[in-house]
Amino acid sequence: MPARAPAFLALALASSLACVGGEVQREPVAPAVGVDEAVGTITEGDVLARIGALAHDSMKGRDTPSPELEKAASWLAAGFDSFGLEPAGDDGTFLQRYPLPLRALDTASVHFGTVVEGENRMLAHGSDFYVSPAAPFEDAAMGHGSLVWIGRVGTGGLAIGPEVDGQVAVVELKGDYDREWRIGAARRAAEAAGARALLVVLGAEFPPDAIRRLAELSARPRRVLVDPEEIPVFHLARDVARGVLARGGVELDTLPDEPESPLVVRGVETHFAADARILESANPPNVAAVLRGSDPLLADTYVVLTAHYDHVGVGAADATGDSIYNGADDDASGTAALVEVAEAFATLANPPARSLVFLAVSGEEKGLLGSRWYSEHPTVPIQSIVANLNVDMIGRNAPDSIVAIGLEYSSLGSLVRRTAAENPDLGLAVAPDPWPEQRFFFRSDHFNFARHEIPALFFFAGVHEDYHRPSDEISKIDGDKTARVARLIFRTAFAVADAPEPPRWDPAGLAEVRALTR
Repeated sequence: MPARAPAFLALALASSLACVGGEVQREPVAPAVGVDEAVGTITEGDVLARIGALAHDSMKGRDTPSPELEKAASWLAAGFDSFGLEPAGDDGTFLQRYPLPLRALDTASVHFGTVVEGENRMLAHGSDFYVSPAAPFEDAAMGHGSLVWIGRVGTGGLAIGPEVDGQVAVVELKGDYDREWRIGAARRAAEAAGARALLVVLGAEFPPDAIRRLAELSARPRRVLVDPEEIPVFHLARDVARGVLARGGVELDTLPDEPESPLVVRGVETHFAADARILESANPPNVAAVLRGSDPLLADTYVVLTAHYDHVGVGAADATGDSIYNGADDDASGTAALVEVAEAFATLANPPARSLVFLAVSGEEKGLLGSRWYSEHPTVPIQSIVANLNVDMIGRNAPDSIVAIGLEYSSLGSLVRRTAAENPDLGLAVAPDPWPEQRFFFRSDHFNFARHEIPALFFFAGVHEDYHRPSDEISKIDGDKTARVARLIFRTAFAVADAPEPPRWDPAGLAEVRALTR
């Protein structure tokens, strides 16, 4: 398929991607005098050139994992290197890799049963229960334990205590929306308490055939972020769960949403097993660089800027025959802004007090996997990260505004609004989330920082008719807006990094985040 990028962008692609071995793209830029001059290095032409490189047809949509993703990672690493930034990946490199094998559930290995007074009853996989997709744990999961009720997911906090240790934690899932991350939060809580497995009862909102449909999905091969400490998650149909709990004299509907302490279901023992086959190994990269802060005390604290450089690869062709999902807006626009901001910071004669990490993550389209791995295996101490600024899809829609999702959750909201007001040349109004029902705060890479209670802000211009379609092309990008948003991000990041005090959560905002991530 012929490339659709203008000729100068194709030339930029050829020159910038030629060095896949980590060599520099160009000579490092000379240090600038101050902040305003650094901001001036962020230009529409540079932004469009970077988007054109990432969203070129030869990049084949930057799927995770893929050779093209590796090419993009090398390009990003070479750029960071050329700016004079320090590597912040693994083993002194710019790359941080994570295991992402293609796995298939071994359905013959799956069982879940209950024993009451010596009577063993086996549940039917695919109708009574199913196990979470492709068994994300490292080895075959086998075990047993008593059932311990810890609460309803989606209604508030879960009860965690010593009663959970060595047992099977039980929750009910209220509502299907954002099911996976809600279950993930419950799983992490159960793991931390020493549970051997998590049993999720599907709430009344789920249709009667939900178990069958979800079991079919879970049996398909899937890329799964493997964690050797991860416990298995079994899902039970509501009517089946009622019967299981009734054998222990417990009525599901009367169990409290938020028990003060875990409730042990007496007299019911469970036994379970599940395994998966690895069909293909992969270790895709995040790309990370750091600019050291100038203050001897604050340089060991960090502001992390993130954007995902992956997209969805090659898929079904559209009416024009185009099957390459270039992802110019999603998220070549955010990645280009991240790189421009990194270059601008590298030109400063006097860096801000705190250090900055520039983190281009992969696997976002597979479920925020790269940022999840980084947040759980950070290359700087997680407790030293004071803020996350995330950038995703900033190249389209209203030219005079940018949505900053999470404004109301922390002091970052007032800071970014003040920054925009003090710099009218940006021509940007900072808007609150106009789509609260979509829960975007919990659907991009900043979420993996927020769940560690790191204040986060998400720069986002909204979806459009080309979202996740081959038509998300550079020809539709507003380069001027993208550059102005990148300048706002630079000024906001500088203000955060140079402030004597770190950003603070709004108490109500933190309470909401805790309720939705615990």
